Amino acid sequence: MLERIAEWIARWRGRAATNFPAARSTLNIAGPLPVVPQLLADVPGGQSNLVPVSALMQPLRVEVPPWPNSDPAQGKETLRLFWNDVEIELRNWTAPIPPEDLVFEVPLRFLLEGRPVLRYEVTVFNGQSASSAPLTLTIDLTAPALATPDSRLLFDSQVIANGVTVEYLENNGDQVVATLPDYSSPTVGDCIRYYWARQQDAQDMVEERTLTNADLGKPIQLVFSGDLIRQRGDGERYVHYRITDRAGNVSAASQALELMVKATPTPRLLSWPDLPKASGTSETIVLDLNSLRGALEARIPQNAGVGSQEPVEMQWAEPAAMGAATIKGTPGTLAFTIPYDCLAAHSGKVIPLYYKASDDESARRLVKVLAYRPDAPPPQVLEADSDTLSLAKVGSAARIVQEAWALISTDQRIKVRVLGPAGAEHTVAAAYQVTQAEIDAGILGGEGTLTIPKAFLQSQALGSRLLVQVSVSLDAGASWPIASDFELRLTLVA
Repeated sequence: MLERIAEWIARWRGRAATNFPAARSTLNIAGPLPVVPQLLADVPGGQSNLVPVSALMQPLRVEVPPWPNSDPAQGKETLRLFWNDVEIELRNWTAPIPPEDLVFEVPLRFLLEGRPVLRYEVTVFNGQSASSAPLTLTIDLTAPALATPDSRLLFDSQVIANGVTVEYLENNGDQVVATLPDYSSPTVGDCIRYYWARQQDAQDMVEERTLTNADLGKPIQLVFSGDLIRQRGDGERYVHYRITDRAGNVSAASQALELMVKATPTPRLLSWPDLPKASGTSETIVLDLNSLRGALEARIPQNAGVGSQEPVEMQWAEPAAMGAATIKGTPGTLAFTIPYDCLAAHSGKVIPLYYKASDDESARRLVKVLAYRPDAPPPQVLEADSDTLSLAKVGSAARIVQEAWALISTDQRIKVRVLGPAGAEHTVAAAYQVTQAEIDAGILGGEGTLTIPKAFLQSQALGSRLLVQVSVSLDAGASWPIASDFELRLTLVA
């Protein structure tokens, strides 16, 4: 029995040695930081651990993380919360600590501007003490101070003297730029809200501009787009701004600058475009594709009333039509080249030609396109000699190639037939689509895609006259010419 008691005492002493080191020693070990949930996230170049002013209207919530080896049931545990080394709260526990007991509030009287240091000190059940790492906060209660005696935005002297005019926007990238007067201590995170209003005190905001590191040390410019200026109309307009720092301190409203706006273009009728290679001067002009040489240009007349900074585009045919083209130009463009592959599809038709400047559409020119007939050498049979085709030179099939014509495009199709005596006929291709590779090579069928089977040739008597016909559809097979476009006559020999 005595042996069992001795064994129990030894075990108790060992546990006590583990849980109760030297009493009341203060450890120099930094514990976890206290937590202030309402702190703003740090931003590059901004104030660190910034407390928003909205959090300073009531006591500031502080949370202390649970510490390791806590066991108040074995002995009292104590936490002291310090603000700039002033103890603001003391709490004791003799039972397990519920999470809500680790939530504290810093009284309002302590929440003054500056860089206060928040920390806590814990003494556990065995008398051992440790202090947390310090958390340095930033409390900023000072609103940005605007320039004095004049806080108005700074504009180009032309704008001050003449107002915002159509001409000014045309000559200045369709925008007006203002410079913010210097104010006290610009800081990363400052938000400039600026306004373009019909009444002096109206809050018709344009945009918010938040300062970054890159904005500091240089003039801060605010942009008013031409679209916004036109949207808010002509007449007297009042421009002002207000600055809110990242903490939420709001500056006084700036003085308003009164500007006269005359930015809406007067109604205009854009004249119809010119097509110099077409004939005629009236609304309907005539274009002969068969005699076309060089680029086909459509032009905006010099006196059409199009501003030098306006976005422009030329429209060839109705947008949904085959062979239509919408050709966009940079501001100031007057000449537009109609793509060659958008011409032949309009053979024999009347199509509109017009342009757009900003959102305005010009008067329409009607272009009567004369019937176009492709011009190229006749097709060739690669195994033929001049005007004879020897069966002995034909393998499994004879290959047909056709040279490209001037206005060829992938919208076009070809029909290839071989006719023999007594109504004999073989269709090589019913609606063969021209490929871009063939256009680039300048020849169709070069990859062996158009062939006459030897069996058909063998079915014809030697000495027969064969006719190879190629017909071109200019509109993807919707219509075909009455007569073939290209023909080759051959005599079949052994």
